[in-house]
Amino acid sequence: MSARLAAAPTPSAARSVRPARPEVPAARRHAFSVSAALLAALGVVLLAGGPVGATLPPPAVAPATVVPASVTPAPVTPGTVVAGGGVPGAVDAPVPAPATTAAQPGAATALPATITAATWLVADAGTGEILAAKGPRTRDLPASTMKILTALVVLPALPPDQLVTVGKDAAEVDGTKVGLVPGQSYSVRDLATAMLIASGNDATLALVDAVGGRAAVLGRMNALAGLLGGTDTVAVDPTGLDAPGQLTSARDLAIFGRAALAEPAVSRYLTIPRASLPTRDGGHFEIQNHNLLLGTYEGTVGVKNGYTVAADATYVGAARRAGRTLIVALLRTAPNYATDARALLDWGFANDGLVAAAGTLPAATMPVHPDVGLVGSAGTLDPAGSAAEGREPATAARMRSGQGAAGDAGIGWVTWTALVLTLLASALTAFLHGHPPPRRRPPAARPRRARHLASPRETRQRPAAHASARAHPPHARRRPAAGQPMPRQRPPAETNGRRREPGTRA
Repeated sequence: MSARLAAAPTPSAARSVRPARPEVPAARRHAFSVSAALLAALGVVLLAGGPVGATLPPPAVAPATVVPASVTPAPVTPGTVVAGGGVPGAVDAPVPAPATTAAQPGAATALPATITAATWLVADAGTGEILAAKGPRTRDLPASTMKILTALVVLPALPPDQLVTVGKDAAEVDGTKVGLVPGQSYSVRDLATAMLIASGNDATLALVDAVGGRAAVLGRMNALAGLLGGTDTVAVDPTGLDAPGQLTSARDLAIFGRAALAEPAVSRYLTIPRASLPTRDGGHFEIQNHNLLLGTYEGTVGVKNGYTVAADATYVGAARRAGRTLIVALLRTAPNYATDARALLDWGFANDGLVAAAGTLPAATMPVHPDVGLVGSAGTLDPAGSAAEGREPATAARMRSGQGAAGDAGIGWVTWTALVLTLLASALTAFLHGHPPPRRRPPAARPRRARHLASPRETRQRPAAHASARAHPPHARRRPAAGQPMPRQRPPAETNGRRREPGTRA
């Protein structure tokens, strides 16, 4: 029986004899793992960098002053100085020169020498003629001047008396806030006022939520920027807070400011000096206009200022005098932007009509926005949703069909390459999971001996012990020798609870 028990295999030993899977060598498995990781990383890089790379701004060039023709200090080869900056022939310190046409009887004055803005532009808002500029196409951060484009998208789509309930995301936004209470309803008029005169980010997000949310509004902002001709602008945050990839230029800001002046749904709020907003308990609190030129510079009609630590101060301003409206745009200027704005506006009013245009801004009319259905000064909408004055622009048609300016060519080779690499990495990973590394086999279990069986040593010793016991039984060993008396056995000290003296019978 013991032999049968010793030979019986245990369950663990039975499991260890299963046939093993075909093994992949460790070196090949390591090479597959490295290849899959590299292919996956390359695919991610292409997917992340391909489409985005097409939308990144071109390398910034050193800003240069675009000099009006009548104040050029020396003859310049035709075609070397154009609006936009960063081209040969542009100079940084223009010197005034006499007017060159009989229709301009005065002499133009020199541009202000104390401008601190990195890039700037001053133009006639009525005609669109650029009077002077420095680096007008150089891209930079817009700060809260991006709210001008946001207002052009959201305000024409909302009635001023409509009530909007402020969400938690709007009340908890970063940056400048006017203190809106989440869950409380405010009129569009109050929210627009807070957005444009006090730069309230909470009011901005409340309006954005009311017309479809952040993602939808950002798509419409970028589409509208393209329709207006603001091709240097990429909107990433409707409040203007610094965000990766969000850029604009002085030229684009002047375009947006000019469009805001021409749009009644926006311009009606630009010159409000102060306003009051309701509180939850029925009271009111006051907000003030942040435009430093409003009330301090004659004829100011807008538009919007901005500031972040990364962008410095930014500003779009406009003033109207004697039937002329000038607009100025500043990027990366000093916090007291009013000094630069006043100097450029003063120079513009003094020299408007005395200098030849250095360029022209696109038309200021508000197009019919394809996604929001905005009706601006460009025309009206028919029941089918197309512009009554003409066909829908090609850019608008692409945006209506879900394609952007960067998506005209469909899926590019970068996307296809990234997709193929990702599939290869997935296939290699699946192959490695199908052939795991070989497991180490556990050692064969020893057969256990039954507890009731004696050891071989005990088995060998037991017969000898029994033989000795049979040869010398206990009674034989204790029997005395012949002729000696049998020793008396001593009784126990106690018997049945009674003491018994030695020599007495029980």
